[in-house]
Amino acid sequence: MKKIISWLITFALIALLIFCYINREGVVKFVMGNIAQYQTVNTPKSNGYITDYDFEFVQTTDDFHVKSRQDILNVIYTVLNSGQTNFTFYCDTSYENCTDDLADISGDQILLSVINNMVSPYNSYEKLYITTNTYGKTDIEITKLYSDEDIKQINTKIEEIKNEVINDSMSDKEKIRAFHDYVINHSVYDEQRALAIEQGSTDNHEYNSHKANGPLLEGYALCSGYSDAMKIFLDELNIPNYKIANNNHIWNLLYIDGEWLHIDLTWDDPVTSDNSNLLLHKFFLITTDELLKQDTSSHSFEPSYYPEAT
Repeated sequence: MKKIISWLITFALIALLIFCYINREGVVKFVMGNIAQYQTVNTPKSNGYITDYDFEFVQTTDDFHVKSRQDILNVIYTVLNSGQTNFTFYCDTSYENCTDDLADISGDQILLSVINNMVSPYNSYEKLYITTNTYGKTDIEITKLYSDEDIKQINTKIEEIKNEVINDSMSDKEKIRAFHDYVINHSVYDEQRALAIEQGSTDNHEYNSHKANGPLLEGYALCSGYSDAMKIFLDELNIPNYKIANNNHIWNLLYIDGEWLHIDLTWDDPVTSDNSNLLLHKFFLITTDELLKQDTSSHSFEPSYYPEAT
């Protein structure tokens, strides 16, 4: 009897192994899917530069088993906003199109840059890699745009500016105007780098004009440098804001005194034929209607990405 039972067990094990081999893809998918389903993912810890408010396009989440395309966008925003450099999340087993949506989103650089515009520049990416396997395990790898030394130097400079031109008796609008005026009075548009970019040059450039370092520390800026500097300052005031971008330009949108308004330091610091340094306020705290009436070509934007502006 014992031999019969032993043979039956052996036969059953062999049959199970044969079954698993023949159906190996389904078995692996089932096992990996269930592992992913129940894998615990902790909310990423903030590095101190987190945005404490949500937007219509993306919101902070604590659910990292995504069930929809919007869930994916929310996870990417949450991870970037926290300042992490790597993170892993999972597709829920009920989300059949997850890997397809992940592939579509990870290949859409415009969409990813929109999310990047909604976090602190200190947490923004220079390079972002999203990889996923067929079982829904997804890894995000982030190379930051700003180094720790950049952040230290910029924060020190902003404190100097605040001590020089800002006081506690000012309203938020007055503080923003004082910072706006200071940056424009102490920087110029980096025409040389702008021309090089237009011509497709990838050479190293003399100034970090594409980052806040440019206008704040070096006196030269591109629109991205101006808008980063302003966003860092607005974040310090805890004013809801983000950057709006199109293919050719980027500027700031903020919520103040009950309405969303635009600021564009680039266009308030125009390039002149005689190289004189002008300070304008044509693009300072204006509505979307006012913005588009002044120049619809350079300030066009996709409303579905920036619904607050509409």
